[in-house]
Amino acid sequence: MATIQKQGRGYKITVSQGYDHAGKRLRQYMTWVPEPGMSERQIKKELERQAVLFEEKVLTRVTSNGNMRFADFAEKYMTEYAQLYLKPKTIATYTEHLQRINQAIGHIRLCDLRTGHINSFYQNLQEKGIRNRTTAVCKIDLRERIGTQRGALTAFASRAGVSRATIKQAMDGKPINKESADAIAQAVGMKTARAFTVTTHGEPLAPASVISYHRTLSSVLSRAVKWGYIQINPADAAEKPSLGGHEAAYLEEDDARRLLELLQAEPVKWRAPITFDLLSGLRRAELLGLRWQDVDLDEHTITIRQTSNYLPGKGVYVGSPKTTTSARPLPISTAAIMLLLEYRAWQDTRREQLGDAWEDQDGRVFTTDTGAPMFPDSLTQWFSAFITRSGMPKVTVHSLRHTYASLMIADGVPLVVVSRQLGHAQASTTANIYAHAIASAQAKAMQTFDRFNDLVGAEKPPERGMKKAAGN
Repeated sequence: MATIQKQGRGYKITVSQGYDHAGKRLRQYMTWVPEPGMSERQIKKELERQAVLFEEKVLTRVTSNGNMRFADFAEKYMTEYAQLYLKPKTIATYTEHLQRINQAIGHIRLCDLRTGHINSFYQNLQEKGIRNRTTAVCKIDLRERIGTQRGALTAFASRAGVSRATIKQAMDGKPINKESADAIAQAVGMKTARAFTVTTHGEPLAPASVISYHRTLSSVLSRAVKWGYIQINPADAAEKPSLGGHEAAYLEEDDARRLLELLQAEPVKWRAPITFDLLSGLRRAELLGLRWQDVDLDEHTITIRQTSNYLPGKGVYVGSPKTTTSARPLPISTAAIMLLLEYRAWQDTRREQLGDAWEDQDGRVFTTDTGAPMFPDSLTQWFSAFITRSGMPKVTVHSLRHTYASLMIADGVPLVVVSRQLGHAQASTTANIYAHAIASAQAKAMQTFDRFNDLVGAEKPPERGMKKAAGN
C-alpha cells in the first residue's frame, strides 16, 4: 500500500517493491504538488487519487525498472546473482542458454514481456533446423602427431585445453564438438577444415532441452520478481513440451546380475567404479569425487563430501554436493567393501610403479592410471562402448543409480529410506522419478494376498443349519 508524507509544498508518495538480493528494501517514489488555490478537501481527494494511480503503475510494472530490456536484466542477474550463488556448471549452462534466449526476447522490456512471447520462443526451439549443432570427425592420424610416449597425451590435452577423453574420442574417429576440434587443430598447427570433417545438424531440440531453457528463463524472471522489477513471472504459465511419460532407464535384477558377471572380465580400473556405482547408487560426480578419507572400511560406510566435475576451459574441478541432503553418510555392502580393497591394491601397485610420476592430488578413490582425477566423460564413454560390445540393454552410467533405487523399491525398502540413500531433498522427488518401480512393487504386493484365493474366492458349501432350496 502506498504511503504519503508531506514534503515542502508537495507530498512524497512511496510504494514498496519488496527486497533485492542483498535484503535491501526496494521502493518507488514520486512527488505531487497541489495546484495553487486548491482547497484542503480537493488536495486530500486528489492526493489519494495520485497515490492509487502511482501504486497501480508500480504493480503493473510501468516503472523505470520495468522498462529495462530483458537482455540487460539477464546480464545483471548473471553478475549480481548467478556468479555469486550458483555452481560453475549451472553458470555455464545459463550463459549458453541466454545467448539464444536473448536473440529471441532480449529486446523486450521486462514490463512488456508476456507468456505469449515465451510460448512462441519454446515453439521455435522445437522447429526443424533450430539446433544448428556442429560436430567434427578427425581425418588425420592424431596419434602419430601426439606421440605414444608416456605423458604425451596428458601434455597435449593440457596444451590444447581439451580433456583426454575427448582427444581419445577424436583419435577413434568419433564425432566431437566444433570448439574442441578447433582447439585440437590449433594445437597440432593445422586449420580445422584440414584436420576434421565438420558437419552441421539441423534437427529440432528435444523436449528435455526445451525444458532446460525454461529452467534458465524461469530462474532469471523469478529473480526479477524477487527484486521488485516485475510483479509476476510470465514463464510460470508458459506451455512446456511433454516428456512423453519418459521413465528412468534401469536394469531388471537379472540384467543387473548379468552386467556384474560380464564386468568380471574387464580391467579393474573400469570394473571397480562401474560396479561400485551399481552397489551404491551415487551420482557420477559423487562417485568420482569420493576420497579414501571419506570411506570407513570398518564401519562399511562412505560419506559424500564433494563432487568431481568438468567444464571446458576449467578442466576437472571439485564442487559441493548437489543439495544439502546430498552431503550424506551412506552404508555400503560387504561386496562393495571387498571391491574397494581390491581396487586399492591395484592403485597401490600403480603408485609404486610410477613413483614420483604418480599424480595423486587429494586421495581420490577412483583415478586414472597415473593417479590423477578421472575425466567424468571417460567413464561414460568406456561404459557406453562396453554396453555396445556386450549386447546388454542400452543404459548409461546414470542408469546404474536408477537400477540401485529400483531394486531397493522392489525389495520393499521404505521410500523415505530410498530417498535418503539417493540424497534427494524430498521423498516426493523419489516418488516422481521412480513411479514405475513403485507401481510394480505395489502390484507385486497385491499378489501376496492371492495365496488365500482357494479359501476366499472358492465356491462355499451351505452354511450349517441352512436348508437347501427346493429342487436342489
